[in-house]
Amino acid sequence: MNETAVLFAKGLFSRMMNIKLKAVRESSLFKSFKRVLLQDSTTLSLPDCLVEHFPGNVSKGKQKAVARIQCIINITTMQWLHLSLDAYTKNDQSASGLILPLLKKGDLLIRDLGYFVLDILQQITEKKAFFISRLRYGITICDSKGREINWKQLCKAEGMIDRNVFIGKEHQIPVRIILIPLPATSVEQRIRKAKKDRDKRLNHSKDYYLWLKYNVFITNVESETLNSKEVANAYKIRWQIEILFKSWKSGIHLQQVLHERCTNIYRVKTSIFLLLMFFCLVMQNIYLQYSNQIIKKYNRHLSMLKLFLYITSNFLKVIASSPNKLKEQLAKNCCYEMRKDRITMTDLIMNF
Repeated sequence: MNETAVLFAKGLFSRMMNIKLKAVRESSLFKSFKRVLLQDSTTLSLPDCLVEHFPGNVSKGKQKAVARIQCIINITTMQWLHLSLDAYTKNDQSASGLILPLLKKGDLLIRDLGYFVLDILQQITEKKAFFISRLRYGITICDSKGREINWKQLCKAEGMIDRNVFIGKEHQIPVRIILIPLPATSVEQRIRKAKKDRDKRLNHSKDYYLWLKYNVFITNVESETLNSKEVANAYKIRWQIEILFKSWKSGIHLQQVLHERCTNIYRVKTSIFLLLMFFCLVMQNIYLQYSNQIIKKYNRHLSMLKLFLYITSNFLKVIASSPNKLKEQLAKNCCYEMRKDRITMTDLIMNF
C-alpha cells in the first residue's frame, strides 16, 4: 500500500463521478432550475497515530486524528461532482469557494451556515446561479436606500416575513430574507443548546436568544419561482446529503474499516476512495435503477440506509439475483415504513 495505490483508487472513484446519469426523479419544486446542488462535509475518526496527516479536534488535552470529507452532489442524479479528503481543521468556511468552478448558470445551490461567506455569495449571484442559505447572526441588513435595518424591525408583522433587502455592509448583496417563527418547544431546545455551547467566548446576548426564535433564510430566488414555504421546504433537502453520509458510514461500516490497526496512511486513503466507489456503484446500478420501478409497482420508496445495510449483509445473494427477484427483495427489505405522522425525504422531493 503506497501513494500509487491511493492514486489508482482515487482515479477509479473519479471515473465513477464522471459517468453521465439520467435524473432519478422529476420534482415540481425544482422545475425552474437546471441542477440542484448540495454542498456539505462529514468527518471520520482515524487512529491517533495519523494525527500528523489529519490533525483534528482536541479532547481532554489530546489532539485527535480526524479527516474531513468535502462533498458536492447533484441531487437530481445523485451524482458526486466533487469530493476532497482533508484534515478536520480545514473547515467548511474555507471550502466555501470549491463550488465556484462547478457552478453553472441556472443552478440552485443549497448549503448550511458553515459555508456562509459574503464574497462567495456575491460571486454565485454574478454567475447567474441561485442559492438558499441560513443567514448568519450579526450580518448587516440594509433597505433599498442603503439604510441599515435592525433585524427586529422586520419582525413587527406577525407570522412569516418575506422581504427584499441587501446584506453585507460593503457587499450589499440583494436577497430575500425569510423569517419563519418556530414553535415554543423548538425555541427552548435551541436556547438550551446555545447556553451549553462549549465556546464560552461567545457570551450570547439577549438579542441572539431572540434571533433563535426564527428560522432565518436568505435566497436570490424570486418569489414567483419559490414562495416562502417552498424556500423552507427546499432547504430541508439538505437532509438528503446527511442520509447519504449516514448510509455511507453506517451502511457500509466505513468507520469500522478504519480501526486502530489502520496505521498506514496509504491504506486509509485507499480504503476511503474504494468504499466511495462501491457506494457510487450501488447508487447508480441499484438505487437509481430500481427506485422508480418500486414506486410504480409497490407504491413504496427505497430507503438509502436500509438498502446499504441489506446489501452489505446479503452481498452474494444480491449479485446472484435476477432483476425481478432483486426488485422483490428490495421492496420487501429496503423501503421506508408507511407512516402518516411525517413525510420521508423521498416524499419531500417528489411531492412538492
